[in-house]
Amino acid sequence: MLPAGVSVTLVEPRGPVNVGHVARLAQNFGVEKLYLVAPKADLSVAAIYASHASDVLDRAVVTTFEKVREENELLVATTAVRASKKSNVIRRMASPDRLHAMLSSAHTSSLVFGRDTTGLTNEEIRMCDVTTTIDTGREYRSLNIGHAAAIVLYLASRGAAKGRMPQGRRAREVFAKSLSELAAASKVPKHKAGSMMEVGKRIAATSSMTDAQLNVLSGVIRKAVAAIETSQDRGSKT
Repeated sequence: MLPAGVSVTLVEPRGPVNVGHVARLAQNFGVEKLYLVAPKADLSVAAIYASHASDVLDRAVVTTFEKVREENELLVATTAVRASKKSNVIRRMASPDRLHAMLSSAHTSSLVFGRDTTGLTNEEIRMCDVTTTIDTGREYRSLNIGHAAAIVLYLASRGAAKGRMPQGRRAREVFAKSLSELAAASKVPKHKAGSMMEVGKRIAATSSMTDAQLNVLSGVIRKAVAAIETSQDRGSKT
C-alpha cells in the first residue's frame, strides 16, 4: 500500500477524462489528497469519468504549484523527457522502483504529473525534489496521464511497511547549499559548481539518510569549507 501522506498533483490538466480517471485511481490506491494546479478541465464532466470517486474531485484542492510545494516535504516530478546532457541534473531519473522508499521518508509528499500536452516545465521540475520516469519504447515515450498515474501509483504502493526514516526539505537544502559552497571553495569550474545545489538536493532526496545524518554531513562539509578558505587566506598573505 502507499505510504501515509501521499497526494497527487495535476498541473493544468485539460482533459476531463484524464482528471476523472486520476480521481478514480486516487480512490483505488488510497491517495489522501488530490491537488489541481490551475485546472483547465470541466470538473463537472470529469466527475462522470471518475465513476464512484466523484467525491475525490469534490475534495480536490485547486491551488498553485508554490502552495503544493509549501504543503509537502517531498515532490516527485514525473516526465517522459530524459536528460540529453549530463549537465541537465534536474532530468536525471530516479528509478520508480524506489518510489515507496522515498515517499516513506516524508510525512507529506506528492506525485506531480504535468500537462496533457507539454508535461512539466524545467522550472516546475526544478521545484521538485526528485524526478522519475516510466521506461517505454524509445520511439514514443509519452504516456496518457491516466495510464502514467496508474503505473506510478502501482509502483509507489509496492514495498514493505517499514519504520519511517524522517527526512525534511530543510535538511536537504542545507546539505545542498553546503555541497555548493564546497564546490566553490574548491575552485570547481563555475558551470559545474552552479549545478551543485540541484545535485545535492537530489542526492539527499534519493538517499535513506535522516535529517540528523544529513545535518552531520553538512556540518563536516562546512568545516572543510572553512579550512579551505583559511588556507587560501594564508596563502594570499605570503
